[in-house]
Amino acid sequence: MSDQAMFSQLYNALVDNLGTPNFQLLGTPKDFSWGTAPTGQWDPAAYQIVSGMPQWSAIGQYGSLDATLFDAVRQIFGHVTFKVSPEQQANQTELANLCVQKSNAMAKANSDMNQFYLSSKQNGGLIFAARYPDISTWINNAPEAAAYITTIQAATNAYNQAVKMKMELERASMPSDLQRAIDMMQIPSGDPASNNAPAGWTKVPDGSGILRWQPDFHIDTTGADWRAALSNGSAGAFSIAMKSSQSSSDFKSSFAKGSTSVGNFFWSVNASGGWSKSDLFNQDSSSAVKISCESSTRVKVNPGDWYPGGFMSELAKAQQGPNGQGYTIVAPWVANGGPGSSSLFGPNGIVAARVSELLVVYKPSFEITMSANTYQQNKQAFEGSAGVRIGPFTFGGTGGHQSEYTKSTAQANTFKGSSTSVNPQIIGVIVDFPGIH
Repeated sequence: MSDQAMFSQLYNALVDNLGTPNFQLLGTPKDFSWGTAPTGQWDPAAYQIVSGMPQWSAIGQYGSLDATLFDAVRQIFGHVTFKVSPEQQANQTELANLCVQKSNAMAKANSDMNQFYLSSKQNGGLIFAARYPDISTWINNAPEAAAYITTIQAATNAYNQAVKMKMELERASMPSDLQRAIDMMQIPSGDPASNNAPAGWTKVPDGSGILRWQPDFHIDTTGADWRAALSNGSAGAFSIAMKSSQSSSDFKSSFAKGSTSVGNFFWSVNASGGWSKSDLFNQDSSSAVKISCESSTRVKVNPGDWYPGGFMSELAKAQQGPNGQGYTIVAPWVANGGPGSSSLFGPNGIVAARVSELLVVYKPSFEITMSANTYQQNKQAFEGSAGVRIGPFTFGGTGGHQSEYTKSTAQANTFKGSSTSVNPQIIGVIVDFPGIH
């Protein structure tokens, strides 16, 4: 059975359990073990996932260079205009075209890097896949990634400068609600290390530990508080089952429907410090797996005061501003168009979705049953492994977590394992759709 089929089975089972189709499964898991940041700051690992913009897909990654919700919303303003004189309109059109050019250059820089990684992964075989299982690992560790990152940063800076020029030109005559939305999205001046964050903004350390201004997000509580709550009882406990005999790869329950492809291994075994693919379900059509969690919860996430939700809703509905001046979407852009369109919102839009909740699980366990022959073929690898990954669930692995995983075999046809880590895992997010909902 393909990885796509296994991910779809798991996805559909989780959606049935959650009762919402607006769910995005993580291709690789993330610990919910965020440090307690100083007042007015965010932990970088926490910020990365809440600030990311989910793609229109049932499976998400949330890598370090994925598009952020803030950057996507800023692009909206490059495609909005309002009533002005013919001379002002000509100048604004020129800068709008410049924004499009810089946006295309930014998209190409990201695409070039992604294509290089995928090509390297395809041609590099098992060694490359074990060393760099996902693009985030490659970005952080591969020497050849540095040039691509530099190009992306330069393209992003050029785009931001073009948007800034366009915004400054428009300020004098724009409707007041549009002006307020733009004002709230201006990056603060001053050094974050010595200044308080203004409304809607926070501070996040970069990879070198230097504080940077970032748009703020609100989350119910800290990772430490949720860890304590999850470990105190069985609220949200669940079990899901999958069978290799069910070969459908249809993400039937997904908001994204057919707009989903899987680039991750569903089964992985950790040995010698790296993760390698396992083909357990391909070997045996009688195999089955049951995954259980001691407890789980959904953690609400909301963007801060910088987020112009009301303005985007009005724009998507083609409503005018309250002062009567009005604003429009610049052709060929539309609010929510079909495939191939230049859309601001919806499945083909610049701002497709945002993270509204995190699905967090505590102490997952698994039980895999199979034929006696498959059991014998895989027993040695299983018993010698430091960890196992099943979709978005991780049991043990590298980085000092081997002791946080127990495993056993039984009845000559069963593998069992469980995470003993006190750190919950984020296995997915609930998404919302700006400009639509």
